[in-house]
Amino acid sequence: MSPTSTPGDEPDDDRTEDDRTRADSFGQPSAPPPPPPQWLEDGQLPPGGHLLPEAPGASEAPPAPEPPKPGKPSKPSSSRDKTVTDIDINDSMRTQMIPPDASADAQTTMFTESPVPQEPAKGPAPDTTVTDVSAYMKSAGTSGGGSAPAQAEDEDDLSPPTRRQDVPPEPQRPAPPAAEPPTPPAPPAPAYEAPVGPPPSDPFPYGQEIPPAQPPAPEPFPYAQDFPGQQEPLSAPPPFPYAQELPGQPPAQNQPPGAEPFPYAQEIPGQHQAQPPAAEPFPYAQEIPGSNQQPPAAEPFPYAQEIPGSNQQPPAAEPFPYAQEIPGQPQNQPPAADPFPYAQQVPARDQTVADMPMQRPGTPPPVIDEPWRTTGKGKKNKTKRSGPKVGKKAVLGTVGGLAAAALVAGGGYFLLSGGDDDSDGGGGATLAGKTFAADPAAKGDGRDQQLTSAASVGSTVVAVGGESGLESARGIFLTSTDGGRTYKPAAVKSQDGSEADTAEVPQYVAGGQHGWVAIGSRAGGGAVWTSQDGREWVRQPDSAATAFGPGNRVTKLITTGSGFLAIGENSKKGDFSDSQPAAWLSSDGQRWDALIGSELSLPALKGKVSLVDAAAAGNLILVESSNTPDPKKKPDQTFRRVWRSDDGGRSWAPAKVPAPKGTRGLAIGGGKAGLLVIREVKDKSKTYGQAYTSTDGKSWAQGGKLDASGYRQALQIMADDNGYAAVVVRGRDVLVSRTQDGRTWTDAGSLGLQPGRNILSGTLAGDLSILVGQDGGADSDPMLSAWDSHGTAVPLDAAKIPGVVRPDHAVTSVAAQNGRAVAAGSSNGDAALWTSQDGSKWTRGTGSGTALSRPGTQRLLSVTGGKSGWTAVGYDNATPRRPVVLTSADGASWQAADAGAEFKPAKDAPLTTFATASGPAGYVIVGDDGLSATTWFSADLKSWERGKGVGSNALAALPNSNRWMRSVAGGSFGYAAVGGIRDPKASGAGGRPAVWTSSDGKSWTLQQPTLPQKFTEGSLDHIAAKGNVLVATGSGTGGSGSAPFAYASSDGGKTWREVTLPAPSGAAGLAVTSLTGTTKGFAATGTTGKPGSENVISWTSADGTSWAVDAPDGDGLSGPGDQRVNGQAALGDNLVGVGETTDQQDEQPTLWTRPVP
Repeated sequence: MSPTSTPGDEPDDDRTEDDRTRADSFGQPSAPPPPPPQWLEDGQLPPGGHLLPEAPGASEAPPAPEPPKPGKPSKPSSSRDKTVTDIDINDSMRTQMIPPDASADAQTTMFTESPVPQEPAKGPAPDTTVTDVSAYMKSAGTSGGGSAPAQAEDEDDLSPPTRRQDVPPEPQRPAPPAAEPPTPPAPPAPAYEAPVGPPPSDPFPYGQEIPPAQPPAPEPFPYAQDFPGQQEPLSAPPPFPYAQELPGQPPAQNQPPGAEPFPYAQEIPGQHQAQPPAAEPFPYAQEIPGSNQQPPAAEPFPYAQEIPGSNQQPPAAEPFPYAQEIPGQPQNQPPAADPFPYAQQVPARDQTVADMPMQRPGTPPPVIDEPWRTTGKGKKNKTKRSGPKVGKKAVLGTVGGLAAAALVAGGGYFLLSGGDDDSDGGGGATLAGKTFAADPAAKGDGRDQQLTSAASVGSTVVAVGGESGLESARGIFLTSTDGGRTYKPAAVKSQDGSEADTAEVPQYVAGGQHGWVAIGSRAGGGAVWTSQDGREWVRQPDSAATAFGPGNRVTKLITTGSGFLAIGENSKKGDFSDSQPAAWLSSDGQRWDALIGSELSLPALKGKVSLVDAAAAGNLILVESSNTPDPKKKPDQTFRRVWRSDDGGRSWAPAKVPAPKGTRGLAIGGGKAGLLVIREVKDKSKTYGQAYTSTDGKSWAQGGKLDASGYRQALQIMADDNGYAAVVVRGRDVLVSRTQDGRTWTDAGSLGLQPGRNILSGTLAGDLSILVGQDGGADSDPMLSAWDSHGTAVPLDAAKIPGVVRPDHAVTSVAAQNGRAVAAGSSNGDAALWTSQDGSKWTRGTGSGTALSRPGTQRLLSVTGGKSGWTAVGYDNATPRRPVVLTSADGASWQAADAGAEFKPAKDAPLTTFATASGPAGYVIVGDDGLSATTWFSADLKSWERGKGVGSNALAALPNSNRWMRSVAGGSFGYAAVGGIRDPKASGAGGRPAVWTSSDGKSWTLQQPTLPQKFTEGSLDHIAAKGNVLVATGSGTGGSGSAPFAYASSDGGKTWREVTLPAPSGAAGLAVTSLTGTTKGFAATGTTGKPGSENVISWTSADGTSWAVDAPDGDGLSGPGDQRVNGQAALGDNLVGVGETTDQQDEQPTLWTRPVP
């Protein structure tokens, strides 16, 4: 009989906490979108780390961080008040089932429980559980197991836990041959803290955070004096693998690409098949059952990308497995595709001035939040707006809108189906997906998608995940009713039956006899969805996710006999330096009890204890923990412990999992019949898996050997009513091996390894074994693969399931002069422009060389025309982030104008161009250079020069006061720009409105209008001119939430006075989205309503002082889903507006043409 060990003796070569914990984000999404619940903090890996790292040969450069979103700067990113969700590949194993092994034959070795041992004795580094498969690729093709150093029992784990939350910058795409001058080498990408996600990652994609309804200005860098010379790497919004290195072992090498999944599944004619860049992991605060104590309500998302309007954490969303390095293998592999920005944090949709505090030194500004991103095609069904009717002419009144952070959408389901662009003929906007043509030669879709979790009950399979773009995140629910052979999007509603907010991203899903539950993130906290059948989902109220608020990190979600269990850790400080193990229990997924620290009744252990994996057989639960006795002096010395509970998770006792001498690694699973674990055994030059089963967690029976050719390690155990399946890493592929009782194992399919492929979860459904994750490199798509019990692959391609991939397609700005209009935006991740002479028919512009197609993802934010031609500006999200400045003589053919030294960032800081305008002297561009505001001027569009501030700090940031510009206007008065300034003298050192004026476009004078009394913070986003009359609008935050405010000047910007924007009766979540001057005065647009049901409103004024408000009806303006107008311009007698419409089914640009009001 082989000797067994106690929890204390457990060799810590078992998977470390990082191996099990997944760190996102739309996270997505790598970049800095708005933040969801507090996800991951510095030093911690983003949620959803890749289970399978990229194979060698991946040449894609890491994705570049996203530029700051337009609007106000966000508060300093802090791990405090962040909800973190760590994703483990075992996430989806909610219904794992282990057949009873009571009838073990006479040769079965039984292991019985023994008293709790003392702390394991120190010794050489133990074996390490490897989830970073690329390390094995060097020896791909061999039939024998790879060699691994033998380890003695009772050894402590000396491998350093790599809980870093590094969010790889967006992968750079190869640039087409260019005629333009070469760009200087790119410095390292700036680092962002990611909020929610698998291992804590500060803002999802993917990943990334949920974009605000109105792009708030990105938060400028906090302390100018401390401005680092180089940006830190972004965290979270890409997948979040936790690489753990073994002491003294060389890094593992990448694996060569392996066989690709079958590409035919559900192929839909006419659908784009390009794959967007890898999305960052999606961290989502998850609640933990089982305690009367709940963490405080989730706070706004940080910039995990951080989400404007909330605490911002780095985006992160790398895959969620925890890559562990394999001893003896060199570890030089390219970074995996960036996880979704939702994980990690989900970009916040509503970003208020309150979220504009200065970031910590060295943190780059948030990503540009541009809700206008749209894709899709076809026309919306003509549906009248549901809910209370808003009068066409509302009574004038000071706007007192509430923060539009609610998640319940109003109105019925607004279906967007494929079809021709059309207008309802009643004043509605045209759905313009075809009008603003995308590039037919595009090879990618400009966005990243990934599936992060899967679960099954009977023949119903559910897979969840998200899509992340530059500044946004979108949740994905897929359901199958035929055992996982075909899929379609599930219906997601709010409790009142209205459409749910599409920007909330689910990270985990579990199903069982008590129904289905999904946990994810929203702007400001966690989110919980429930379903009775897995096909129709209900978004529960925010209160259901209170337990997953700031300072909580979830690492696993499973189904138990009494409901659901989530495990993770809690931090009172919010940075997890004081973390305690935590578990959350729920009988229905709607009400959660939190058990934190001593409430778990775990035997006292010194130092830091983290729960990293869990499995259940009814109410019998097995949990694996990682213990670091002295985290300060010996942070790399950790021990593995295993605990069992027979009361559904409310009390725990040590479990004695067999650990015979010479074994290492540990994978746990469970189902109705009991528990099953697998350990690696090294026998001379061969490695195999040894299975053990138990029906009570106390006594264990030795099962069979998992002796597959090329066996390296068991990553995960899945189970259902028919038995178990182990996911095994081999040389060039991942093998699925099935068994009914843990004794006899049969190969049941394999998935080749290739660069950018990450397996994040899996489940069993009848005879099918299903794995989900992410495929890609520079352009990533969701991965969904399945095999029957004979190992025959089922043809599936998640990217071809309707609604899963929505190519980037955004129209953000429009300008007109001399009978020609030009619209700017992006499509498929490249800069895009369109021209029109009548406002109805538009032709796509062309670029010289790489003007419109660069290594990173691009987006144009502003366009203007003048005496020398046209200019358009935006950003290139490569590393380092750079401005995009284009010029054209006719608005149709464009050249790059940003190759000069004047467009190079200082000290490698982020440099972004936000807006442009023309005037009598020439053209002006405004933006941010690190913590400072910056301007450029050109008289003829041939040469450019940087502007200067009048006084030492008109543009340059002070040690504790940064500046930012978001909009500019030109006219006979010269030029005027608006934005904000961090005022250290103001209460809370919050943001304050700022105006800069210049007579020549070169020298700028700073003014600070008084912030309206009802606000505590605020800044300006838009400015327009008519003659010498100027109007500026912005948004502020006060006791009643966020609301717009405005100023007017009648003397060319020398003096300003506050003016009132009327609000429609009963309007909530009011925000201004565009402002322009017309032949009759001024016209502005905005939105009102909750995310999921935002409608367009319109303001007009003849003098800039007295305003009237209107609530237009029609497609693209009102009804279910979110509608908005991003830009307007007068073309002849008409006013042309461009924008977007989005719902659960589709999204696309809109075109609204009406007589000049």
